[in-house]
Amino acid sequence: MSKKKKMEKLDLSNFFKSPTDDGFKVLTESDGTEKEVSHNLPPNAQKLFVRKEKKGRGGKVVTMIEGYKGNPQTLEALCKKIKQQCGVGGATKGKDIVIQGDIADKVVHILIKSGYNAKKTTM
Repeated sequence: MSKKKKMEKLDLSNFFKSPTDDGFKVLTESDGTEKEVSHNLPPNAQKLFVRKEKKGRGGKVVTMIEGYKGNPQTLEALCKKIKQQCGVGGATKGKDIVIQGDIADKVVHILIKSGYNAKKTTM
């Protein structure tokens, strides 16, 4: 018969770290010390670009929102607000928002009402 190895438990206490309220800690390139970086810009200081895309999606059109600089919780809240007001699905992907459907004009209007500097682009 085969012998069973005893599995060791991993210590994950330091694995999941939450960002600080005023930014994220990153290493600088020159001296290797930690430096606070603040990405909490107010909505009117952010420039968002809205475009339509269908490449790699089986011919279906999605609306992409790019250029967001802020914390992930605010990004998720913005995505949820857009999805609810448009009545469509969507998700966040990194620092971008992907909204299902060809609704770029409506999304720009919602972003401007929310205080963001939004612009429709064609890339």
